[in-house]
Amino acid sequence: MPRHDPTEKTKSDILHTARRLFMEKGFEDVNIADIVSELGMTRGAFYHYFESREMLIHAVIDQMFMETNPLAIAAEQEGLNALEKLRFALLSAQNSGLDPGAESLRMAMTEIMTNPIIFKSEALTQVNTIAPFLEKLLIEGNEDGSMSVKYPKQAAQVYSLLPNIWLTPSIFPVSLEEYVDKISFLGDMMEWMGGVPVMTDEIKTLIIQQYEQMLQA
Repeated sequence: MPRHDPTEKTKSDILHTARRLFMEKGFEDVNIADIVSELGMTRGAFYHYFESREMLIHAVIDQMFMETNPLAIAAEQEGLNALEKLRFALLSAQNSGLDPGAESLRMAMTEIMTNPIIFKSEALTQVNTIAPFLEKLLIEGNEDGSMSVKYPKQAAQVYSLLPNIWLTPSIFPVSLEEYVDKISFLGDMMEWMGGVPVMTDEIKTLIIQQYEQMLQA
């Protein structure tokens, strides 16, 4: 009979409680004292699992991504080439973003990206957690002929960082018209310079719709 690791359970409890409080109150209005009080544990016990509040927030965001990782889901789709899988992932991500239930997460991400410490942590997540999934699809695309990417690893890192930083309104607020141009440029850049013709009219429309929602919020 497999044994349950109490250490992992405690870490999971911290993540679960922190995530709930963050979504209810916002990242800026929840501190370590709130979390340890909710769990009935000491600060010392908390720091055994997370070195800081920022590290906890990073872990929560990383967990949320991995639960609904569109790139991992796309990789399992049968009958699609790598480019089609990548488009599937982008469509899934944008459709999820248009869901009214995603509003609290969008607000949370806005708070995260305006915090320099957490911003750095989020950028590392893009490179170390998300980019490897994308790199696998780019390599697969080279093999099946649907894409032609000379530097898959570097391209994956850039394509992970650009949309999540350059297109983030809280960092670079622009008008809707300029945002449309940025989306068009990103699609052209990925196709002409990177060999990844991923930006369809449907994907572009969904991205713009999500930006319109943010402007109206």
